[in-house]
Formats: sequence, C-alpha cells, structure tokens
Amino acid sequence: MSRLDQSIPERLSRTTSAPGPVRRSMEVCREITRKRAASFYRAIRLTPEKRRGEMYALYAWSRLADDIADDSPDAGAARSGLDRFAKFTKEAFANCPAGDDTTIWPAVTWTFRTCAIRPRWSEDLIEGMRREVGESGGDFAIESIEQFEDYCYRVAGTVGLMCISVWGLKKGVNFDDIVPLSKARGRALQTINVLRDFASDFDRSPKRVYFPADVLGKCGLIADGLRQWRDPVRCEAAVRELTGFARRSLNESAPLADKVDPSCFAVLDGLTRVYSALLDRIEKKPKLVIAARPVHLSLPMKSWIAASSYARGWSRQLSAAAEARKSSIENAVRAKAAKK
Repeated sequence: MSRLDQSIPERLSRTTSAPGPVRRSMEVCREITRKRAASFYRAIRLTPEKRRGEMYALYAWSRLADDIADDSPDAGAARSGLDRFAKFTKEAFANCPAGDDTTIWPAVTWTFRTCAIRPRWSEDLIEGMRREVGESGGDFAIESIEQFEDYCYRVAGTVGLMCISVWGLKKGVNFDDIVPLSKARGRALQTINVLRDFASDFDRSPKRVYFPADVLGKCGLIADGLRQWRDPVRCEAAVRELTGFARRSLNESAPLADKVDPSCFAVLDGLTRVYSALLDRIEKKPKLVIAARPVHLSLPMKSWIAASSYARGWSRQLSAAAEARKSSIENAVRAKAAKK
C-alpha cells in the first residue's frame, strides 16, 4: 500500500479539529456551493459531516477557476486571473493560505494538506482552463475524441480524484488502482455536462464547442448544423455517438462504488444517479441538447435520488461493520488457537 493510501483515513479522522479560521472559511465555501450549485450542494450533504467542509472547499476552489476562465472580460484578464489563481493554489499546497477566513483559501489549504491532494491534479485542471481561454480569447472548439478525453480528465477527472481523496477508500484498496476508474467516471459526467449544455455553450460569445468535431464529421455535420438541427437523422446519430461514449464510461467506472469508504458511498451514488438520469433523458430524446432550457430533473426526482442513495449508503455501512466484526472475531479465534 502506498504512503498516500495509508495517510487518507488517518488525516481525515482529524478534520473535525480544524481551527476556527478554517471552519469559518469552510462556511464561506458552503455558501458558495449552496448559491451556485443547488444539486451539487444536496449531494455533498450526503457526505459525513466530518468530511463535508472539505467537499465544499473543493467545489468553491474549482468554481473559482471556472469563473475566471468563463467570466473574465477578455483573454488577457482570464490568463492573468488564472496565473494568480495558480499562485494562490501553490501557496495553499505550501500551507500558506492566500487570504483570511472571509475567503476560500484557509479551507482549501486545510483540505489540500489533510486529504493528501496531489499538486499535479490542480496543475492539470488549471492547464485545462488555460487551454480553453487560449491566446486570443476567441472561439474554443475540440477537434478530436482524444482531445475531448484529455479535456474531460483536466476539468472533471482531476476533481474526481480530489473528491476520492477526501472520501477515502475501503480498507485494502490501493489508491493508484482506482485512478483509471475515477478518470472514467470523470469522462462520463463531463460528457453528460457537454451534452446538456451544448446549446448554451454554442450560443455564448466567445463560442465554446466541446462536442468533438471528428464525431460530428463522422455523421456528416458541423457544430452549427447540430445547433440548428438541420438534419434530424444525422443530428440524432451524432448525439447518440456521444451518449454512447458517456454510457460506456459510466459502465467502465462502475466498480468505483465498491472501492470508496462505505460512509461516503451515498454521495458518489447520488451524484452518479443524477447524471445517469440526465443521460437517460438525452438517450430517449436526443433533440434535448438544443432545448431552450437544458435538460434537468425535477426537485422531487432529485430528492428521491438523494433519499434512496442515503439509504443505500447506510446499508453498505451496516454491511461493512458486520464484515469487520466477523473478521475481528475470526482473527481472535485464530490467535487463541495459535497460543494452544
């Protein structure tokens, strides 16, 4: 087992002892999450309380990076903002938060330090944001499925790896063994995001087209043709290419559910089922990718998923506790027999 694997449970057990400034900073992060991502906020609340603040910190950190890339007035401002963000992130890894407890940085610094977050993941995410901004700040487009996979890793897979570092792993699971599963889950969820937000991303200025051009070309389309739904047969075929990619990635990552700490199964399960339900709807009606309002789930549906994921998670915790007791008894019996 690697040093990282050994450190995660031990470090997480100390998160409830976070000093006052860190707890106040976590509250700032919680408010950002609540206001900016209601669905994600509900999912995070399925996380055990002792790890919830760290999840809010991760969301607030990644949200800030995304806002800099998307909402800066021009490319120069975005690049400068990302450079400053990278500097503050590096300082967080050095245990030197860039702001006081009215900012996200004390909570981010604590999370990076106590949850064994790898600096490389943050660097990869920031580089992904820089590539979106580009040098000129003009339209952004992804040309190939290979470029798309790299994009998904940088903006989603990295965050997934950070989340798993917060949640921890089931006893006996090596962290490095779950990296491919986490990357596959990130590909799946980000692909669903791309499908859901295709129209709004296309319509913004500068234009963002994450739908791979080679997938569109395979179906005899360009992005504008998909946005206008000019040829329904070809458009449906293109959307199904990407929904198939998302579904395969979800299936590939399915074993992840049995690898995470059972106490955090519910949050992973809840997030995954929400995204899978969105994918179900797009698979049934591909034209939803150009709907005036992005495809979404009703509040009762999301609440039902959260409640059932909580119940499923609790069942897993009970099973894990029973297995641990059984193992302890068996070990005690063997030890007693060895003394005879």
